[in-house]
Amino acid sequence: MPTLEDLLSDPSSVPYTPEIHDALAPSIKVLCDVLLNSKDQDAKSVLAKKWLESQGKDVRKGIVPFAGHLSVIECAKLGNWFEVHIAAGDPSLQQHWLGLLPFAHTCTLWLVSLIRKHKGELQKFNIENNEEVLEAAWKEQMMYSPEKIWKDRIDIDKESLQRLEEEMFERSVLAGIAGNFQWGLNAGDHQGGWNPYEGTEHLHLDDRESSEDEYEVRNWYI
Repeated sequence: MPTLEDLLSDPSSVPYTPEIHDALAPSIKVLCDVLLNSKDQDAKSVLAKKWLESQGKDVRKGIVPFAGHLSVIECAKLGNWFEVHIAAGDPSLQQHWLGLLPFAHTCTLWLVSLIRKHKGELQKFNIENNEEVLEAAWKEQMMYSPEKIWKDRIDIDKESLQRLEEEMFERSVLAGIAGNFQWGLNAGDHQGGWNPYEGTEHLHLDDRESSEDEYEVRNWYI
């Protein structure tokens, strides 16, 4: 299964929705201009540029690590929309927008649309001025970075692999003969002296006695 990083780095991974297109279509010209002329953008209108400048970063190459409460899937959909409508499907342009100012401003504009859509439900967004809405969206965007969100996520694949490795490499009395470093060592050393048990010391429970005859190659019959 693709990792979260895989989803974000591949704009074709998750197709955008009609809702995203309806919200961002009016800004196609603006976003094309941000992609092609990032240095000439008004920092008051493109707040991600203002942040980059405040950090002393190159507005063309500086990473903008903020996505607010947007999920990874939502960001992937925004990336897909950008790839189709702004980058025109040209993969060579990805190095100029993925994780950079153009995509950050796309996230800002998407958050603007969400705030306008739900402002009646949230008192803190009960604002009308376009400039204030933009600033509110940027503040929301800066609240969280993908790293902060991912840190608290549960990686099911990783946990499953960890449990499998414990079953394969633990050396307790319950492991029986397999607890005597049996992972292929009865056929000789591995190539390059690879030790599959390296780093598994915590799985050695020291509750079984081993013997040399456990290394003998045997024929097993059912």
